[in-house]
Amino acid sequence: MADTQDAVRTRQETPTDWGRYGRRPLRVLAGVALIDAIDRGILPGVLTRVQDDFGFSDTRAGFLGTAFVITGFLVTLPAGWAADRFNRTRIISMVLLSWGAISALNAAVRNYWQFAVVRAALGVGETVDNPASSSLIADYYRPERRSRAFAFIRVAPLAGSAIGLALGGLVGARLGWRWAFLLVGVPGSLLALATLRLPEPRRGESDEEVVDEAAAPVVPPTAPPPPRREGARTVFTDIRVALAVPSLRALMVGSAIATGALAGIGFWAPAFYERHADMSSDQSAGLVGALILIGAISGTIIGGRVADRLRARDVGAPMLVTGVAQAAGAIIFVPTFLPTPIWFRMPVQVLGVACILGGLPGLSTMISEVVPPSLRGITFSLTGFLGAVVGAGSPFLIGFLADQFAITVDGELKGHLANAFLCVMPLVFAGALVVLNGRRHVAADVARAREAGQVDA
Repeated sequence: MADTQDAVRTRQETPTDWGRYGRRPLRVLAGVALIDAIDRGILPGVLTRVQDDFGFSDTRAGFLGTAFVITGFLVTLPAGWAADRFNRTRIISMVLLSWGAISALNAAVRNYWQFAVVRAALGVGETVDNPASSSLIADYYRPERRSRAFAFIRVAPLAGSAIGLALGGLVGARLGWRWAFLLVGVPGSLLALATLRLPEPRRGESDEEVVDEAAAPVVPPTAPPPPRREGARTVFTDIRVALAVPSLRALMVGSAIATGALAGIGFWAPAFYERHADMSSDQSAGLVGALILIGAISGTIIGGRVADRLRARDVGAPMLVTGVAQAAGAIIFVPTFLPTPIWFRMPVQVLGVACILGGLPGLSTMISEVVPPSLRGITFSLTGFLGAVVGAGSPFLIGFLADQFAITVDGELKGHLANAFLCVMPLVFAGALVVLNGRRHVAADVARAREAGQVDA
């Protein structure tokens, strides 16, 4: 009788739609991505005020976006290696605890170079967090729910960037830009405790066949990490194995080109509306934040659902959704950088954001499925590393291009950001074509990854 009651209680308490772990890990990890992105979004929201305070050009302003990822190059691959061998929830918790203190240093700097150094230090946190979070999501949720799970993880930083933009513009206009950077430390520290309490799933756990998931325990016992292959040389061994996967190479290159170009456009978007729509800094920051928030939430969630539904018919469907959505978004964006009225520009840019970002959940799903579970951490690190290489130069490149098409704004000579955006938008379309071309390898690569995962287990 007791066993029957336990079984009934398990079926009632287990959120079977999302598997044995439920939505709690998804909410916590999405919160991690949100807090990180809020900090990143504050700088574009107050960029003009920081420029006025320290007196530096658009080229130097672009380098601030580049500095954020430069230091990440040093830890990207070791972060993925660690995510494949050590407790991932503890890694994320330690990163969260460090963010608040480092972010607060932005408010204490006294010149441009001090500011750049602090931004560079903050880049380390995101680099360490991403492979661990992405690897955890793949182990918490089964393939048929994975794109939707990744949709929340992908939309969280986009929403955070929008919130950061609006928060930076609002606080900067009323209290000064330094106060804006002081508001992100406490939430990150509290979230570190919630992350530490998450269970650590076994690598590849959700890839296995489930006979009766409703009868599974609500929270399975935490499994130790797999046997560790010690030594720095194993990093390069894992990299060689991952890079041997044809579809992964296409995913990495295509996504890096697209997301790198978009990183630069997002960095300069508030300044674009200041210069080309005659808005104040707080108005432009609020507008861009709203555009990103609406487009990101709608596009990412819809994209995740579409990828999961189509995946039942075609294992490579998430990759198809990614390529088509990003190509369509690139085409949609182009007319908005021409001299068009704001009533046309705003809704069209929301649609463009929704299309491009709607492909990101499927991208993460494919990356997690074309390699064995034991290599997911290093694979997400590799993808992030290549994206960081492109993204590091994107804000700087756009700032440089803008300075080549100088215009007069309020009596001052400033860069023509609309022309700079038109120069880099074709890169997003090119990245989509690379993704679509690599789709022909997906079925074989997924089958090989599953076989290798069974051997590892």
